[in-house]
Amino acid sequence: MMIRNVLIGLGAGLAAALLYAGLLTSNLVAVPLFLISPLPIAIAGLGFGTLSGALAAAMASALIAIALDPVLGVLYLINYAAPVAWVAHLVGLSRPSEATPDAQEWFPLDTVLLRAGLATALSVVAWTALRGYDSATLAAGLLDALTTIMADGGSEVARGQLEPIVGAIVTLMPVLFAFSVLVIVVFNVYVGARIVQRSGLLQRPWTPLWRVRPQRILVLFFGLTLAATFIGGSIGEVGGAFAGAFAAIFALTGYGLVHASLLGRPARGVLLWLLYVLTFLFSPTLVVMCVVGVADSLFDLRSRRLGGADGPK
Repeated sequence: MMIRNVLIGLGAGLAAALLYAGLLTSNLVAVPLFLISPLPIAIAGLGFGTLSGALAAAMASALIAIALDPVLGVLYLINYAAPVAWVAHLVGLSRPSEATPDAQEWFPLDTVLLRAGLATALSVVAWTALRGYDSATLAAGLLDALTTIMADGGSEVARGQLEPIVGAIVTLMPVLFAFSVLVIVVFNVYVGARIVQRSGLLQRPWTPLWRVRPQRILVLFFGLTLAATFIGGSIGEVGGAFAGAFAAIFALTGYGLVHASLLGRPARGVLLWLLYVLTFLFSPTLVVMCVVGVADSLFDLRSRRLGGADGPK
């Protein structure tokens, strides 16, 4: 059993590295392959245990470091491989239930999501430190590039007009990066859990993701970190990383509320697909869903819709 799990972990790491290497092809499938590159790590961790997940994360990162670039390997480890393996470990945690004999009490998924967000934020902070992220230098370079592009295109735009736009983009970069990283982590763990469940290897009883909702206190921390984002400097970068991770949690909560609100509706599937297509085509939808998620956490909108029950599974 141990040897099997080790071999599966190493094989999953090889698969993850090959999917990541798809970025080198520069074709239409490069980005989708990269986005699902942590999926084998999630499958190994969820289906075959923490050791398999950890070995898969280490193997993938090591192969990327050796074959492509050491920095890329380290960044993949801290941003994607390690968080996915850790979240898979948390999902599988359980202990004997004190209330029900011969039953297991599983680690709460809302806590798993929160810890995933914290891990993501810390990984983004580590990324900015390793890459030597300098917002002032980045803003100056981006401003020069935009000014040149506008001039070459025949548009006369004063440099001063572009400065506020560039400043806002650079300020929000840690937010957007942390948001996207957490979404990738959660997506891969969710799909991995579905695959493992269908194969009969998932030990934990299935819980729909839309049921998960963060504690109300997280709204306060989200507000504080979002405000810190606009302070600038190192504080702004750290605040932006945590704000982006928390924003992703609340956006997922918003989608969960929509799922709950449409329970029992004949066109539920169609409406949900339309929502996700709209999100793909019009990214500001994510901001709306984040606001919806915050409102759900503050005012318990989901329980009102479900009449105080969790609804059907």
